[in-house]
Amino acid sequence: MMTLFKVVCVLSLILIGNVGLSVEYTKAQGNSEPKLPGLNKNDEHRQEVDVSETPWRIIGRVQTNAGQKCTGFLISPRIVVTAAHCLWINKTKQFFAPQSLHFLLGYQRQKYKIASPVQQILPSEPYRQLMLSNKDNDIVSDRVYLLLPKDILPASGLVPLAKELPKENTVIWLGGYEQDRIEVVYVDKNCSIQKVIQIPNMPSKLFHSCQATYGSSGAPLFAKDSNGKWTIIGIQIAAYGNKAGGIAGSLIEGSHQ
Repeated sequence: MMTLFKVVCVLSLILIGNVGLSVEYTKAQGNSEPKLPGLNKNDEHRQEVDVSETPWRIIGRVQTNAGQKCTGFLISPRIVVTAAHCLWINKTKQFFAPQSLHFLLGYQRQKYKIASPVQQILPSEPYRQLMLSNKDNDIVSDRVYLLLPKDILPASGLVPLAKELPKENTVIWLGGYEQDRIEVVYVDKNCSIQKVIQIPNMPSKLFHSCQATYGSSGAPLFAKDSNGKWTIIGIQIAAYGNKAGGIAGSLIEGSHQ
């Protein structure tokens, strides 16, 4: 079984793809319950949402024929973005073949609005180079774009990308198909951006306080703009190994990283 979760020692982070039932949890000492990264069970306030409502209706589950599962979301009627580490095969140093992938829009309790094959994995050279160089200290390139054979959501149903980076303390929502609630989109609506680090010619690092664990990789971070409209500000990448929160990569209008 390939390893999709990497501990980034310097930042105490865990990439949070989901390999289903084969995941080995880290157990808290003296506690028989599995300890999931990115959560604070003493302050559990995540909630299930209706995937037919805005902004959640762009979210779906990305899964492979081998059983890997992550969250993904539409940024155009036929383009899905998800975390690259979910689809990367360390042994071969390649991504899964497109024909082994599916995107289930609006997945909820074994039902979904649309199930689509993937026509093409669009090039993700920054992530490929990151993995080939074995440098885990910069993970904002951890994203990949999936081209579907046809439109599956009208443009009017999409959530636009933000026009600028969020500021510290911006209130955000984050939710995906998480290991402890894999059949629904499970959301933290009570969190915020803690820090923003800009990187030349690359997406920015967004440090946040949202509770999210295995399976949420590839989920969108939502924030409202100055007009009160929902926008996408980033994509979930990694969770803190020992507390709630994690890191996302920015996803801003006009950026092609």
